[in-house]
Amino acid sequence: MTAEVHRPGDVRYRADELAAEVGISVQALRSYQSKGLLPPPRHVGRVAWYGPHHRERLIRIRLLKQRGWSLRMVAEALGDDGRSPAGPAADDQAVLRLGDVAERSGVPVEVLRAMAASRLLRPHHLGDGDLYSEADVRFVRHVLTLLGVGLSLDDLMRIARPLLAASDDLGREAVTAWDELVGTRLRRGERAERAGAAGAGRGERGDGNERTARPERGGENERTARGERGERGDDDLAARVAESLRALAAIVGQLVAYQVERAVLDAAQADIADHGTRAERDALVRALTTPASE
Repeated sequence: MTAEVHRPGDVRYRADELAAEVGISVQALRSYQSKGLLPPPRHVGRVAWYGPHHRERLIRIRLLKQRGWSLRMVAEALGDDGRSPAGPAADDQAVLRLGDVAERSGVPVEVLRAMAASRLLRPHHLGDGDLYSEADVRFVRHVLTLLGVGLSLDDLMRIARPLLAASDDLGREAVTAWDELVGTRLRRGERAERAGAAGAGRGERGDGNERTARPERGGENERTARGERGERGDDDLAARVAESLRALAAIVGQLVAYQVERAVLDAAQADIADHGTRAERDALVRALTTPASE
């Protein structure tokens, strides 16, 4: 069976068609829907129809499940629109090598290396070497789109160079502000919690001659338990710090992308008003108001 197409961009699937398209069972599709991970379909008469947005969401769920995520973790990552409320897209985990980016984008590795050398493409420099994510694949595809409408890679670098410098400055300023406003509070709060827990563990003392409210027992075992609690505290704090910084990067990135996109489009409209034709002005209006096909 194949999905039905009624007009350009209007693709819809029955449940079994969508499950087969994504590579899951109908039972799994129903389960995801019952748990709120998949929006309900649109009903026409007695037939339930799913659309391209259902397909994309199921693909993301499947990818996350393949990485070992629980359904609770998937639900938190997807949020209401496929993104966590204050975090990155669920498929932006750094798990790809440069060859994977080349295969998924269709751009030769040599070209990607040149983009990385110019810092147009920016991997995560991690312990396992440079790693990329689907965000890098999407970016490279956008670069291909620009090259297809008349810009050369040198032209793009000329445009990007001041943005790269500004991005570096913004990144440093954002993390400095985070450290002053958030990081210090997180770490201070963790130290206060540990001090309180240590005091409760020793018990309250009266005058200097009274014994602790809880007799010390176990000796080495108790010290080991305290050490394990301390390690768990370190891990919890580290996880909160990492999550906060990742959310900061996502939010600042979205803010910058939104503002720069709007600024470029405003400048484009002004340029067309000064130097363009009515046909160009109408074409830009259509480009801004016509939904992109799935």
